Amino acid sequence: MNNTPQRKRWVAAASCVGLVAAIAGGGYWSNYVYLSDLTALDAWNRYMDLVKDGKYNDAVRYFPELVTLFDDKNSHDFLTDAAHAHAPSKVTFEGRAVPNNSTENEGIWTEIEGTVRFNDRASDSYSFSSYFKETTRRNGQLGMWKIDTFSYGSMTTVIDTDGLRSIRVGDILVSNPRGSYLLLPGSYRVEATPKNPDYWTLNYEHPLADGAGEIRTNMWTSPFTIEPSEKLTQWIQTESEAFAASCRTGTPDPARQRTCGALAFSTEPLDLVNDPPFIGPLENTRFTLTVGTGPTDPNAGKKFPQGTSFECRIDFAYDGATPTLECTLDK
Repeated sequence: MNNTPQRKRWVAAASCVGLVAAIAGGGYWSNYVYLSDLTALDAWNRYMDLVKDGKYNDAVRYFPELVTLFDDKNSHDFLTDAAHAHAPSKVTFEGRAVPNNSTENEGIWTEIEGTVRFNDRASDSYSFSSYFKETTRRNGQLGMWKIDTFSYGSMTTVIDTDGLRSIRVGDILVSNPRGSYLLLPGSYRVEATPKNPDYWTLNYEHPLADGAGEIRTNMWTSPFTIEPSEKLTQWIQTESEAFAASCRTGTPDPARQRTCGALAFSTEPLDLVNDPPFIGPLENTRFTLTVGTGPTDPNAGKKFPQGTSFECRIDFAYDGATPTLECTLDK
């Protein structure tokens, strides 16, 4: 019986399998060598491409310290792909490797000076430094490089949520936010509501036409400010005048000195028209109130200042509560 044709088919099949294996193995080795040849700047560009495209889940895998370093201080709820949804601006990154004159061969890091630009405008950009360290094992698409923890502060932005009832970044909504939240470099759509919105208003650094705002990350500018509403401004004036008038009644009363200072010795009631109290700028929930002392009781046996200052604090017992005002002598 002649089995030569069948044997030839076996040889041909075995040769084909060997060829495929060789090609596959060669491709793998070529890819490995290519990734091993990446420079620190190449690795930086690959990482920033992930950030630019909103692939935050992948980016965090290459920088795991983001979700463990200072974890008790900064939340990482927005370090996910969903935070990139509806990003208003185009973001580009440019990097430059800083020459390293170190004579060490292992464990050295390379500094990359990066620039973030929004909508291709040089006037709307900021710079930051990051550090990439050589590794002995391949680190995915970053080749033989990893991000050093020294990059933590410069490659992220922290937003403070104090005073907010809620905040939505992209498609992620956080109700009753607490503390600070981390963001990777980029553009974000944000919608935030302050606590006690009847008394506070929120102003975005970059407002959008639909009433939302845009966060363009950097380390120097807050994405929004919470400021007193017209209702709160009027309330402060009314309450401050009432407190000042209660201290400067025109009837000297040394028993009220601890609360009212020199005003307790004034012999003329407060004239809100001709001598109104001075209300200083509001800082968070505090401001300085200065009230003219006016003529004082000559029998008091002491000299009083022309004005008496108080430190006043606005307090909301809870979100939605009516505010109260407490003023104490500024010592």
